[in-house]
Amino acid sequence: MKPHRRALLKGMMAGSAIAAVGLPKISFAKPQAPAARDVVLVGCGGIDAGFAAGAGEAGALKPRNLGAGSLPDLAATRALFESCRGKRLVGLMEDGAYVLFSEMARDAGARLVFEGQHSIAADGRLSRHAFSSAAGFHGSAEPLAAALSATDAAFVIAEAPVGGGGRVVRGGDWSRLGFDSFHVADEVPTWLHLSGVSRQEGCDALGVAAVQTEPLRCWPTYVPTASASAAGWSAILGNTLARLAAGGEENRQPCIRQAFIRRAEALDDFAAHDSYVSFVMEA
Repeated sequence: MKPHRRALLKGMMAGSAIAAVGLPKISFAKPQAPAARDVVLVGCGGIDAGFAAGAGEAGALKPRNLGAGSLPDLAATRALFESCRGKRLVGLMEDGAYVLFSEMARDAGARLVFEGQHSIAADGRLSRHAFSSAAGFHGSAEPLAAALSATDAAFVIAEAPVGGGGRVVRGGDWSRLGFDSFHVADEVPTWLHLSGVSRQEGCDALGVAAVQTEPLRCWPTYVPTASASAAGWSAILGNTLARLAAGGEENRQPCIRQAFIRRAEALDDFAAHDSYVSFVMEA
């Protein structure tokens, strides 16, 4: 196996995606029962069109643009946190802008509910996504994996709860979308979904031995649907995060530790054309 592939997933799932790249840490929200919340859509230098379109399909959101520059305006950001107490903030920013935004969020006492790091190749056909969710918040890996499976994209999506995850009570039959699914018996149980990647390659990327895995049996309770969005991955993510941030029944299924790999080239090094951070925060 190529050296750079070894334990790639293990690193992506080690904890906060932002901590993994040395950006400022914010405390994750404590587990609590889902509740309906007002949601504010946050952007910098103009809210990403795809993300905004997807989020808008989830319901009427209040958009707040933190200035026209590449970095958030300090006064606008302070005003955001002062005026949005008790609300949830949803957004997608370039990672450079998120450095400043997250520092100000931490100082304002905001708490993370979800955080994701996204690296996208220039042609958009290769991407990696690392998600961290507060315990009790629904994961976002599955909707994105299903949407990307409707395209010719190669991708890696890793997701892990912070502070412990819930018991798996339902799961998808990912074989319908070309994935083989495995249960990984490790210190923390993990579910591994592979398409165009051997079990050995997947285990190497996760940093576990193949003997620790077994095919999933009798778990699937629904069939994922592959439906690509013309607006791309960011629209799917925007819709998913806006719905989950609003609360209600659909985020009562807890985030679990799982990963999707589609095609081996997704494990290779590539020059990221764009790097973004997505988030859901409690202001």
